[in-house]
Amino acid sequence: MDRVNRDKLISKHIKKKNFVKVYISYNGYNLTHFEGFIFEQNRDFILMSDMNDFNYDGLVVLRKSDISEIKHTDKIKFFHKILKKEKIKKRIFKRRAKIDFKLETMYKMMKQLKKLQIPIICEHLYEKEELFQIGPIQKVGKKKAEIKYFNALGKFDFKPAIAKYKSITYIQIDSPYANIFYKYVK
Repeated sequence: MDRVNRDKLISKHIKKKNFVKVYISYNGYNLTHFEGFIFEQNRDFILMSDMNDFNYDGLVVLRKSDISEIKHTDKIKFFHKILKKEKIKKRIFKRRAKIDFKLETMYKMMKQLKKLQIPIICEHLYEKEELFQIGPIQKVGKKKAEIKYFNALGKFDFKPAIAKYKSITYIQIDSPYANIFYKYVK
C-alpha cells in the first residue's frame, strides 16, 4: 500500500468513524493486527482503539510505515453494527476524549505519557528477541525512554527497562490490563 493511498484510506476511516482491522508487518512478515477505531493520524503514526472481542483494550500508537493492510469487510461492518447497538462505540469515543494525548514524534509522545503518569505497554517485535515492557515512563531521552518496569509478580525491577524508539512496534495506552495490574504493584 503506497503512502498516499494509505493516508487517504486512514482519513476516510477517521472521518466516517469506521471500525477497522489494521495489520502490521515488518520485512514482509505479519506481526500482529488490531481491531478498533482510528482516531487520528500524523505523518508517521496512527492512534486507534484496540478491541478484544467486544471489550475495549486501550489505545495503540502504530507506525504507519508498518501498516500492510486496513480491512473494512462485511464481517467487520457487522461487528461495528453490534458495537453501535450496544452503545460500546459511544463509550469508546467518550473514553478517548478524556485522555489528554496527541500524536507527535516518538520523543514528544513519550514526554506526554511521562507527564500523564500512567502505565503503558511497549512491544518490540522487530528484533530477534521480542520484548514486552510495562509500567510508567520514568525518564525520556531523544532516542529512548526508561520505563519503570513491573513484573508478573507485581514488583518493580531495580533497573528501568529501556525502550529504544526505533525498535518499538507499538505503544498501548489506557490498557485495562496495565491499569489494573499497576494498582497492585509494590
